[in-house]
Amino acid sequence: ALSVFPQLQHPSAEVREYACASISQVLQQKQVIPAFVQRDVVRCLGPLLMDHSLAVRETAAGALRNLSACGGFDVCDEMVTNDVMTPLVALLKECSTGLDANQLSPKKCRGMNKNYIEDIANEAINLLWNICECNNTALYIFNKEGCLEAVLNYMKKFATNVDLAISVANCLQAVTEDNPDLLSSFNASAQQILEMVMLCPESSMKHILLRTLIAGTIWNIKDTIPPGSLGSTVNAILKIFSESLAIDAGETIIHMNEAEKNRLKLAVEAETEENMSDTTENCVLSEDDNMEEIPKGKLRRESDVSDLLPSDKWELKEVTALLTAQQTALEIIVNMCCSE
Repeated sequence: ALSVFPQLQHPSAEVREYACASISQVLQQKQVIPAFVQRDVVRCLGPLLMDHSLAVRETAAGALRNLSACGGFDVCDEMVTNDVMTPLVALLKECSTGLDANQLSPKKCRGMNKNYIEDIANEAINLLWNICECNNTALYIFNKEGCLEAVLNYMKKFATNVDLAISVANCLQAVTEDNPDLLSSFNASAQQILEMVMLCPESSMKHILLRTLIAGTIWNIKDTIPPGSLGSTVNAILKIFSESLAIDAGETIIHMNEAEKNRLKLAVEAETEENMSDTTENCVLSEDDNMEEIPKGKLRRESDVSDLLPSDKWELKEVTALLTAQQTALEIIVNMCCSE
């Protein structure tokens, strides 16, 4: 995979995207990370966060996200030393502006279910979360550059993009923990956004996780809440935790397992109904996929490697969201009851 480094500077955006995707996939293997760090992978990928191609931006952010997630504290420190925060902050602010302008990617406009602005933001927010959780300098830059406003702007998409909202909530919980310098930035408008998410009535496991994370964030910034409102706020936080912990995780796992079996069964039945011409066409496409040249469709599929869970495993994601919500709720309750 080290051989693809020169392709990061290739004139073709598709080649740069493929190179980023290849690196992103390999970086999920911890044993190869030192070699990539030695090759200045951060300085090579960092500028691509502001590439003129949105697809390259997304895959570059995904590669850096994987590096930060799999590399640990030392690698995150190295990333900050190599100035990954400069292009990352610029990317976050530009994407936030894009959301305000309701800018959609060309592929989205052509009817494909792809919004590059939000997908890039999701990768960038996860990268920001990982780095700020590990490095105080990154947290200082977050405060100094006023990143909170941009991050909260993404949260406004919670009704239509819960995955992005969960990423933002994870990041917010991390940057608000033991960060008194950030408290002054949580004005009435910022708190209103968080309260709006807490009151979201959706009952999916992902929304339960989202509300739990936001409740944790509000607890972190409790010093900004007027004394007269603190009691009701704490009650609202505890209610969210109670709702999360009241769900029987065992029954949910069994239910989701059955749902997955039924979904896969229906998929198999639908596949067997394909006629011979479709089968022949699929065989031709399969042969084309084995050629050395990378087809455009395959390139997009292979670049989707930064999520730890497969995109089609929605049942698994729901169960994971519930278990994460319950674990988070328990951890915050312990923090509420015990002073360090």
